[in-house]
Amino acid sequence: MYKKFIFFLLLIATSLPGLASAEEKTYTREQCLEMALTRNPLVLTSIEKRTQAEWGKKSAFDDFLPKLNVGASGIYTDGDYDAYSDFFDFNENRNNYEARLSIDQPLFTGFRLTETYNLADIGLKVAVSDEQLANLEITFQTVRAYYNFLMDQKLQRVANSAVTMLVSHLNDAEQFFKNEIIPLNELLESKVHLANARQDARIAASRTRTSRMALANIIKEPLMSRFDVEDTPDMDVLTSDVETITLQALETRPELQQANYNLEASKKHITIAKSAYYPTVSLNAAHHSFGGDSLITGPNFSDTQDSSENRIGVYASWDIFAWGQTKHEVSRAAAASREADHALTGVMDEVKLEVQDNFIYALTAYENIATAKTAVEQARENLRMNELRYKNQLATNTNVLDARTLLTDTETKYYQAVYDYTIRLAGLARAVGVGSWKDLIVK
Repeated sequence: MYKKFIFFLLLIATSLPGLASAEEKTYTREQCLEMALTRNPLVLTSIEKRTQAEWGKKSAFDDFLPKLNVGASGIYTDGDYDAYSDFFDFNENRNNYEARLSIDQPLFTGFRLTETYNLADIGLKVAVSDEQLANLEITFQTVRAYYNFLMDQKLQRVANSAVTMLVSHLNDAEQFFKNEIIPLNELLESKVHLANARQDARIAASRTRTSRMALANIIKEPLMSRFDVEDTPDMDVLTSDVETITLQALETRPELQQANYNLEASKKHITIAKSAYYPTVSLNAAHHSFGGDSLITGPNFSDTQDSSENRIGVYASWDIFAWGQTKHEVSRAAAASREADHALTGVMDEVKLEVQDNFIYALTAYENIATAKTAVEQARENLRMNELRYKNQLATNTNVLDARTLLTDTETKYYQAVYDYTIRLAGLARAVGVGSWKDLIVK
């Protein structure tokens, strides 16, 4: 009766949502990508950088607009001014207060304001491409971690399968030894192989746990959370032409866009440095009020001074001699521009090499899939035949163990080829600058 009651409670617990804690979540690749692209700090940081650049561009534009300034000052005087009493009534101490309201409008700055605004616009473009770069990088890291996790799961199953087979084989060997069919060394050999297989299985299980944590870290799930993923490797053949996708990479790769923006910005810095060769012209309009107290009322310092006045004028300033500093700044900016040009060439070379490497390795991995799949079938048949022959004492213990080792190695290479192909396709998409390898141009 007690056992029936416990069974009834367990049945209710497992039927209620949220109480069956043993059930693991299963994520698709698209779900993992969505979590990574909305949670990962690298992506979130790039979004904030773009926001900063947007505000920076708006701030640079504000420099073209007139600025309103408010100021005030107060002067206290203590002295005898009787010597000047014939001209001014200075026979008593006076305080003098001033309030001013002015508007300043830049008219010409030697193109400094214009190029500064253009630099801010380039900075925004760099931030946008940096956000694209972060999305591409996190997409690649997520796909790589996703399929590494799947591959480690498969390799763990291979290791567990080897342990199961060797346990069964050891039982046969022990029976043969008891019946004095095989010598002791063959029994010991079987035990050693089983012990090694169990160690390999524990190592494989550890790798599965660490690869799950690596994926959890990217998609920002708790590191110790238990979840599974759908096994959907890309098995379609890559039909794109390497020359075509290399040209595509030179147009879409964010690093190349940033290098071009840096070169463009370096030329703007040259213009800004040359702006010191020109005068700075601005328009100023101001209203001044004077008074003898802090409220700007009463007699002021000078009875001949009006209580208020208005001024408007155009002002210009020009540094005509600065010990060659402007020339030095222009030369420095020109050198920085040449550096940016060389950096652009270097990035182009790196992009071409990355596309070529990932393309070659992807094709190699795809070709290895069919070869490894055939080899797995042959290795399984070889093991089956050796096990059968061993039970009939037509094969040795070593033949069976070697056949099992051969099958383990062959299955390992097969799963490595399958998932390496998918990861290489993701790496190729990353090298070209697209989100998926299916976005590659087909010639």
